[in-house]
Amino acid sequence: MTRPVNRPPAVAGQHRPPDEHPARPDRKKPPEKPGIEDHMLLLLALAAVVVVLAFTAMIVLTALGGGTDYVPWNG
Repeated sequence: MTRPVNRPPAVAGQHRPPDEHPARPDRKKPPEKPGIEDHMLLLLALAAVVVVLAFTAMIVLTALGGGTDYVPWNG
């Protein structure tokens, strides 16, 4: 890397010229946020839990209401 000859080296404690500052991220560009595609597995698991809880609640409420205790998977 070459140094410009028309400028003396910076003394300790002085600010460096703008072209010698390390690269900074573009402040105009917002940070990337994860989209729905990144959370698809979590959303599918949440939907499955909601469906299982709904069916369990239907069976429990039917039994508590005096209906049958029929559970489809205990044939």
